[in-house]
Amino acid sequence: MIRSTIWAALLAAALAAQGCPSGQLISQQTVEEKVARVTLGQTTMAEVEATFGSPYLKEKQLWVYNLSDTEAGFKEVNAPYAVGAGLIPPIPTTVATNTRALITLRFNDAGTVKALEVARYFSSPYTHDYWYLLKQSSGKELESVARIGESNGFKVVGLDKTAGNFTLQDPSNKASMSIVLENQTLHITSTNPYSRVSNEYRIFVKRESAFTDAVTRSEVVQ
Repeated sequence: MIRSTIWAALLAAALAAQGCPSGQLISQQTVEEKVARVTLGQTTMAEVEATFGSPYLKEKQLWVYNLSDTEAGFKEVNAPYAVGAGLIPPIPTTVATNTRALITLRFNDAGTVKALEVARYFSSPYTHDYWYLLKQSSGKELESVARIGESNGFKVVGLDKTAGNFTLQDPSNKASMSIVLENQTLHITSTNPYSRVSNEYRIFVKRESAFTDAVTRSEVVQ
């Protein structure tokens, strides 16, 4: 018992010396600066990790980052009775509060970024950006993406083959997505003007997700 008490006291002293971690707020500028460092077809896994750190979710060719505000907190320590169960103080830590951005990166077999998705949750209107590398150009990518949009309930507005862009309008509300072909990159920007707790917001997000999932699985992008 004496050994357990001494061990717990030493741990508490060490933690007190370290101090309690402080929280941080994620700014939109920080998110944009990090995202700007990613170039499709060039940025490697090592460079992504140098920019964003360790992924929140890591699969072979899919990494996800959850950029959240944090605040100071404590974590309980589970220890066997033999080493002083109930005597070890909670360990200072940081606790995630508000998610500010979800960043998803997809990699090709060579380990370079082939798709980037950025969902932002700072304020209304909420914007999500998607960038995909195109497969070998056939000249019909714009029409193919438009058909995917129509099959997911969107209205195609202003399709301009020369400029390489058009808009997908949700027919039931004011949310929309702009579609742009930039060289060998497909860029989708979703704009959702509704409160995140509203039905309109959730309905559009569901339709948006179905559309972007279909694009990811299509023959248009890598």
